[in-house]
Amino acid sequence: MEFVTYTKEFLDLSSTWLSDPEIRQLTLTPHFDRSDQIKFFESLPFRTNYWIKGIREKGVPIGAMGLKNIDLKLRTAEYWGYIGEKSYWGKRLGKLIIDKAINKAVSLQLDSIYLKVGRSNMRAIGLYEKMGFTLKQEENNILKYELELCN
Repeated sequence: MEFVTYTKEFLDLSSTWLSDPEIRQLTLTPHFDRSDQIKFFESLPFRTNYWIKGIREKGVPIGAMGLKNIDLKLRTAEYWGYIGEKSYWGKRLGKLIIDKAINKAVSLQLDSIYLKVGRSNMRAIGLYEKMGFTLKQEENNILKYELELCN
């Protein structure tokens, strides 16, 4: 698995992936249009609170991941990630993706990372709990998990 620069190729694929109703629900993605997406992409080089990577498996672009809401004062960030190519689901790639985010958070000297997940996303919840994330909050069927980092 490779974690690569998030290019326009990934932006275009993300538009397709996140238009899928199942993926949109699992990732808690709000509605967006093409202009929103282009504004987001164009803002990336100027953002210090956002780190994003495209994911390739054997050369095939399959998803995206990163840290957002990076707060160096509070020493925390929010993890997010997804595999948009459904043929790669269930292949135990999620752990590698989260490990990459954890390593980045440690390199930024963060104390913790958190994530939000829908209550119905049992596959992701199982992975997060297996990796040591603990449930911190629940609101409107959205769960917030946190992982304390050992720096």
